[in-house]
Order: sequence, then structure tokens, then C-alpha cells
Amino acid sequence: MKKRTFSGWKGISGANTLAYPPPPEGGNETAAGKRAVSPWGGRASVLVADTDEALHKTVYRRFDLDQAIFTIASAFDGEEAVWMLRKFQASGDCDRLMVVADVHLPRRSGLDLCRFVRSQESLSPVPFLMVAGEGDLHELCLSSLEAGADDFLPKPFSAREFEARLGALWRRVEREDRKGFDYPFDRAESGGLVVDTQKYEVRLRGRRVHLSHKEFLVCVVLLSKIGMVVRHEEFFQSVWGEDRMVGRENLKVHVHALRNKLAGGPAIEAIRGVGYRMKADG
Repeated sequence: MKKRTFSGWKGISGANTLAYPPPPEGGNETAAGKRAVSPWGGRASVLVADTDEALHKTVYRRFDLDQAIFTIASAFDGEEAVWMLRKFQASGDCDRLMVVADVHLPRRSGLDLCRFVRSQESLSPVPFLMVAGEGDLHELCLSSLEAGADDFLPKPFSAREFEARLGALWRRVEREDRKGFDYPFDRAESGGLVVDTQKYEVRLRGRRVHLSHKEFLVCVVLLSKIGMVVRHEEFFQSVWGEDRMVGRENLKVHVHALRNKLAGGPAIEAIRGVGYRMKADG
């Protein structure tokens, strides 16, 4: 098997996990090379699972949608992709993830990978784009959609079409995540924590804190009732919406990630069997 080489790209969490854009020579990041952030204040991630090196390189060279820089993770077979998805689950950042996978992945097919994503509570809302260049493309398209994929793109395709498809999926996610949530304040602060819902910005003692969108909403709910217990059901209704199926374990993952990111600020207590409370003092 031909050895994969990606000269100039930096590994971030595994041997085949890379970051875009590549760092400049010497490792010093210029102002232009610094990763931009989305209006939500955090970076989105795209997991590309494909054996085709050309596709990975296309993503690294061209993926820059809506003025936001995305973190790109690469997997070259289905099992490696599952391993990376497990890491996303552990991080609590699945609501800022997209998946692109080829149907014909070794060790676990793209169809199986899609079924795995849809079977996991924290991954099930993740946008999934299936691609394929061999076989009966019409039948593969139907099979992909039946497995839970959001879209299907036959190979070969242009970099522009690829960007357009992913851009459309991401804009759909932005619309769905922003609707149905009424922000209880424009700006609030406690114990060195400042949350600005107009700027989608969180600062802790003057330092910018990057939260995923769901973490941001959980933080807003807690801060809006500082010192009070927020019941699990209130989080489900406010953050995920009444029509979204979500369990306490999913909420627990987001609160755990939020607690780690806000270390040194207002403490977040778990009230067993009831909900969570943000203490008024940092």
C-alpha cells in the first residue's frame, strides 16, 4: 500500500488527523494564518473518511466556508473513523461536527459508519455527506439516504461543488440550532465570567473561552438562573427543544466539558437526580 504523506500538515490527535491550514515554515503563526472563529465563538470540525488522498488534499487546500476556518480530521478506513468519532463524543463537541465518508471504506463501510452515527445519541444530529465513485451510483445514493445520510455526492466532483454541498449542510445546521431559543439576556456576568449573547462571546477573567454551540446555550441557561437549580427537563426544552430526543448522559457530557472550560470561574454543581446549578461566587 502506498505510504501516505502530507508534507506541511500538522497532526492534532492521531497519526492521520491533520489540521488546516498548515502552519508556516518555522512554526510561527502569522496573523493571516491564525484560525478564525465562527459567529458562535468556536471552530467547527469536519471528519473526512476516504481512502482517496486527493479528496483529503482538496479539503485541506480549499475548505473555507462562510469566513470560518474549520478543523479537518482525516480517517482512511471505517474503524479509524469510529475511533475518531469516539474522541469527538468524549470531548462533547459533536454539535459542531460534520462527516464526509466514502461508501467503500475498508474495515467498515460508509453505510455502516452512517448507521453507527445515527445510532449514537450525541452523534445522531451530525450532518453526514456520503460520496462514491464506483458501482451503481443510483442504488448507492438510495442506500446512503436509507442509512441516514443527509446528502450523496457522486465522484468525480469539483472542489467547488464539494464546498457548496458542505456549505448548504452547515447553513442548515446553523438555522436549526439558532431557532427556538429565546436568550434571557444580552449580557450577563458573575465571578469573572462574562457572557454576551449578541456577540456569541464568552470571557473568563478577560480570557476568551471557545464553547460549542450547545455548551454556549447550557451556559446561558445556568447563568440566567445563577444560584438556582436548573432541572434536567428545562435544559432539554431550552437547549434541544421539545421535539428533540436527548438523554441525561448527553447533557452530562456537555456540562462536564463546560465545567472544564470554565475552571476558575463560577462552579457548576450537579444536583443528583434533579439538575445543575451554577454558584454565584467563582
